[in-house]
Amino acid sequence: MKYGPKKILGISMLIGSIFTILIVPSAQLGFGVLMTCRFLIGLAHGMMWPAVSAMFIKWAPPFEKSRIIGFATSGANIGNVIALPLGGFLCGLEDGWKLMFYLFGFLGILWFVLFVCLTADSPLEHRFISSEEKSFVITHTCEDFTYRIPWMSIFTSKPSIAIFIAHLCHNWGNYMFLTQLPSFMKDVLRFDIKSNGLFSSIPYISCWMCAMISSVISDKLIISGTISKSSIRKIFNGIGLIVPMIAVLLLSMVTCANPYMGVVLLAFGVGFLGCNSGAGFQVNINEIGGDFSGILFGISNTFATISGIVSPYIVGVLTPDSTQHEWQHVFYLTAVIYLFGAIVYILFSKASIEKWAKNCN
Repeated sequence: MKYGPKKILGISMLIGSIFTILIVPSAQLGFGVLMTCRFLIGLAHGMMWPAVSAMFIKWAPPFEKSRIIGFATSGANIGNVIALPLGGFLCGLEDGWKLMFYLFGFLGILWFVLFVCLTADSPLEHRFISSEEKSFVITHTCEDFTYRIPWMSIFTSKPSIAIFIAHLCHNWGNYMFLTQLPSFMKDVLRFDIKSNGLFSSIPYISCWMCAMISSVISDKLIISGTISKSSIRKIFNGIGLIVPMIAVLLLSMVTCANPYMGVVLLAFGVGFLGCNSGAGFQVNINEIGGDFSGILFGISNTFATISGIVSPYIVGVLTPDSTQHEWQHVFYLTAVIYLFGAIVYILFSKASIEKWAKNCN
C-alpha cells in the first residue's frame, strides 16, 4: 500500500493535537475561527479509526482478534474516564478551560512521538518484536496484495450494511451521551459541575469493563468451538444494544429525587455499548473485510458519524427547557434506534470473510 496505516494514524493524531492547542487562541479570535478549528480537528480525526482498523489486518490473528481490537479500542473509554472528571475540575479553576485544551493537545503530541518510535505497520518492520512473535503473527495474518477496491460489492453486501446500521445506531447513543450527558446530569439529576464530571465518567468505566470482558469471553468461545463465530457476534452485539435500550427506557423515569439510580442506569446504558466494540460489529469489520477492513471501517464510520452531527441537534430540539419530561422523549427515541440496530444486525450479519475480500483470509 502507498501509505501505511501507521503514517495516517500518526499524522491524524498530530494534526488533531495541534489544532486542539489552537482552540484557545481561536476562541479569542471569534466564533468563525473557533468553528473552523473544530472542523479541522474532526477532519483529522476522521482518518484515525479506519487507520486503526487497517493496522489490525497485520497484527491481529483470528483467535486473538476480539481481545486485540477490544483492548485497543477501549482506550477511547479510558480517555473519557480521565477527561470528564479532570475537565470538571479544571473548569472550576480560573481560566481552567484553557489549561484543559493545552494539556490534552500536548499529551497528543507526546503520544505521536512515542507512537512513531515504538510501532510499525507490520511485524516485518517492527524493530523490537521477538523473532518468535514475528513468525507467529505473520503466519496467522494477511499478506500485502495489489487490488482494486470492490466498491459496489461493499455497498451491496448484506453483512456490510448490517455493520453500517449497527454502527450508526451504536453511535447515536454513544455521541448523545458523550455530548449531552453533562447537561442531563446538571439539569435533571442536579449534580454540580465537579460532581458532574466525576459521575459522568462512571458510565465509561463500565463501558471499558464490558469491552474487556466481552472480548475475552468471545475469543474463548471461538477457540472452544462450542458456538459459531457468527452467533457470537450476533449475541454480543445484541447484548450491546438491547441492554442499553432497556436502561434508557428505565432512565426515562428517573428524576432528581433519585439521582444515584440515574447514575447506575447510565452505567448500564453506556457500559454495555462496550460489547459492540469488544465482541460485536467493530470486530466483525475485520472478519468480513479482510484486507479491505480499513476501507470498510472508513465507510461505516462515515455513516455512523451522521449520528454525531444529528443526535446533539435532536436532543436540543427535544429538550428546550431541559426538563425530565422532555428528556423522556430523547430516551424513547434512543430506545427505538437501539432496537432497530439490534434487529438488523442479528438478521443480516455474519462472521466469515466476504467473497469480494477473499484475497486475504
